Amino acid sequence: MERNMMGLMLGLIVLVAAFNIISALVMVVMEKQSEVAILKTQGMTNSQIVSIFVVQGGSSGVIGAVVGGLLGTLLSLNINTVLPLMGINLLGGNFMLPVVVEPLQITLVVVCAVLLSLAATLFPSLKAASVQPAEALRYE
Repeated sequence: MERNMMGLMLGLIVLVAAFNIISALVMVVMEKQSEVAILKTQGMTNSQIVSIFVVQGGSSGVIGAVVGGLLGTLLSLNINTVLPLMGINLLGGNFMLPVVVEPLQITLVVVCAVLLSLAATLFPSLKAASVQPAEALRYE
């Protein structure tokens, strides 16, 4: 039951991070509509514009997942030394938390987070590619 709840919490955290990537990229697309329109008038194709935004969102997702996985693993391996440094005493201070780190689970979570972040970039990227140059540059 505890593992299921931890898996659910971790899944929700990754889902919130994916929505954060979506919202950040939607804001970038809204801010960069005129630049995208200029690139389209100079001959850039829709697939090239999609790839620009996928790389931008995917890089933040990959960096976040890898760094988060490494820092989370380091923290969990050293949790029994970190808690006393923070002034937290569990059951009188002589209690140690059992820590089991399974590399397969960590790898699975990091890979799923990367795939989810790449999938989260598709909607804003396609929205950027659908910008009509005449409409975007009309009021510039």
